[in-house]
Amino acid sequence: MERIEKIKIHYNFTSSDAKNLSELRPVMEKEQERFVREFYEYVKNFEDTPKFLKNDEIVRKHQDAIGKWFMAMFSGEYGTQYFHMLERVGEAHVKINLNAHYVNASMHFVKRFAFDILRSAVTDPKELIYISHSVEKILDINLDIFTSSYIEEEKKELFLSYKIESFLVEFSKRFSYGLNLILVIGLVIMGLLVIGLFIYDLTHIYHGEIERGILSTLGSLLMLWVVIELMDTEIDHLRGGKFAVKVFISVALVAVIRKILVTSLSSEAVDTQITLVAALAVLGGVYWLIARLDK
Repeated sequence: MERIEKIKIHYNFTSSDAKNLSELRPVMEKEQERFVREFYEYVKNFEDTPKFLKNDEIVRKHQDAIGKWFMAMFSGEYGTQYFHMLERVGEAHVKINLNAHYVNASMHFVKRFAFDILRSAVTDPKELIYISHSVEKILDINLDIFTSSYIEEEKKELFLSYKIESFLVEFSKRFSYGLNLILVIGLVIMGLLVIGLFIYDLTHIYHGEIERGILSTLGSLLMLWVVIELMDTEIDHLRGGKFAVKVFISVALVAVIRKILVTSLSSEAVDTQITLVAALAVLGGVYWLIARLDK
């Protein structure tokens, strides 16, 4: 039922359109036999028609079905039963392997036939345009549902088994979601470890190594900030947010900054510090470019 209502909304099909179509029913009933006759005159020119309409009995059944389908468009009732009927028609086309081109060409004939009747029956130009829009909507909805049957069949043919493919896709989604949950748990554990490292760095101050304690503590706080950012990013990703590359660049930046703070305590690590500063400059440039692209 939800799909039916969505289709109506997408085509802006309202109760006024249903009323317009139902009021046309008496006019179309008078033309039903002519419609079926001219429709068959049209489709018999298709190259594959003899393959599908093999004998008189099949032709009579199909003519009866075509007439009922034509009149159903002007019934004024476009609920679940009507849409299920259209789905069965589309599935029947797919089942007999009818080329979708013939369906589109046939719908073109139906539209032309219906509009010819409207031009003869409705004299007021404004009313003609108003009613024509309603007829055009119901014809487009019919073609939409017929076409969707071909699309669904193509999806099934893409895989060895449609059920297996659906299961694999659903399993992959759940597995990916599970991995993301494990990542969040890992980040929580990492946060606890960083808090432990922060406490450990504070002990340097307690033992009189004030400079080392302050720099190490500052590095730990930076790491804790990164863990918080990663957790926020991952939680946002679980809720449907986009993957934030910038956060992972910031992780590398913080790691390099902390390393610089630690090595700055050693006078013998000048070469290492120069290398780290160069790496910091490169990472800073990459971070700036990504931030600019995000904006």
